[in-house]
Amino acid sequence: MNRRGVAAVAVGLALLGGAGGAAMSRAGLIGPGLVGKTASAWQEVAWPFPRDAWPSGRAFRCHSTVCGGDVEVAIRPKLGFCNCATGVSGDSEVDAVSDVDMISEDFAPQHSGTPVTIATMAGRTRVYTLRMPDGSSRPAAGLAISAKCDVVVAASQGDAAGSDGAQAAIASLIASPPMTAWLRSLLGKG
Repeated sequence: MNRRGVAAVAVGLALLGGAGGAAMSRAGLIGPGLVGKTASAWQEVAWPFPRDAWPSGRAFRCHSTVCGGDVEVAIRPKLGFCNCATGVSGDSEVDAVSDVDMISEDFAPQHSGTPVTIATMAGRTRVYTLRMPDGSSRPAAGLAISAKCDVVVAASQGDAAGSDGAQAAIASLIASPPMTAWLRSLLGKG
């Protein structure tokens, strides 16, 4: 399993098991030295996307010393938006649900996505190149993991988006106690 897959497993264990994710974090599996730095590494910012069919989530900007460069991530659950039988099973589903299209409708995958199994949740991650309206391009990453008929999505962008360091930092953010509590309450597991 690659580093991104390990990070996603840590996220899922933290969301569903609390202590399991913390134990993995202490073991360093979600990135060396990130667990203690999560609170100071991330600054909550305004939700970056216009209103759509789903409630707004939470958005954060990562300190470049932890993420290896500029990274912003938007995280939210989409309740009832997942195939209850198969979950997130293909790259086209990550493309459709992960909110990367909210950053720019002109995006292209850098390669095939990575399947992840997270405790009782399964999903995929995928790295993209965004083409911005000003003609510039930038990296982005999408994450979609299913919890029965619901999905938790994360869309990140910035110089380091898609890197192992940024993905590990995002996993650490999602696995932090405040984010875990927030997601569990929205998914009806709080």
